[in-house]
Amino acid sequence: MNDIDHLNEVSAVSASLSRRRLLIAAGTLSLAGCASDSLSLLGASFSSGGGGGSGYPISDAQIAAIPYASIGVRIGSSAGVVMILASVDGANLHWASADRVVLITQRGRLVKTIGLPRDLLTTRFTEGDPLPLAVRGEAQADEARISRIIDLRPKDDFSVPVESRCAAIGMETVTIFGQPRSLLHLRERVVVRKWRWSTDNQFWVDPATGKVWKSRQQFCPDVPAITLEVLRPALEAA
Repeated sequence: MNDIDHLNEVSAVSASLSRRRLLIAAGTLSLAGCASDSLSLLGASFSSGGGGGSGYPISDAQIAAIPYASIGVRIGSSAGVVMILASVDGANLHWASADRVVLITQRGRLVKTIGLPRDLLTTRFTEGDPLPLAVRGEAQADEARISRIIDLRPKDDFSVPVESRCAAIGMETVTIFGQPRSLLHLRERVVVRKWRWSTDNQFWVDPATGKVWKSRQQFCPDVPAITLEVLRPALEAA
């Protein structure tokens, strides 16, 4: 993807987001600045406003009143922000914040970002995402295999092989927005030999449906792990 395509996607998502002003109307996510400062801006927006019992800068009642699919997001150890579903492209869900930061997920997996200090431009699976296999209890190789190829920008780094292997930790009760859920905890061991870097991603999944309700994902060492939890599922969106 070139810079013009990247800017066009930001504009398209922004246009879609402008039709969904409820989050901004809540009055707690007004931001200023450019996309290159988005991580610090998100941190500022997390700490603004009164804050609700679920740890977000808008109240629980305001979150519950949002008529669109929504997720709670934390970057690193920061407090949380609420993002809403701006658009859907096949299996890709585009979640947007008021300052035009966009996170794109595919069945719970973070596959693209727009507006972070370093963006995940593309994710291309080579043998399919190992996450659904782990949910179904299908055996995986003892050693991690290259599961996907990723591209990043700035500090352009293209066609980076990512090795991963998922393992089931067990069932856990996870409370999301005040509601306890019995979810399967999966750990994905990620190794990027090109960077001499590794990390563990965490997913909490409904084993009956395969839906990821919560996750903690890191795609490169330059951006802290991103925690996502589903506040209102996309299928329930108006």
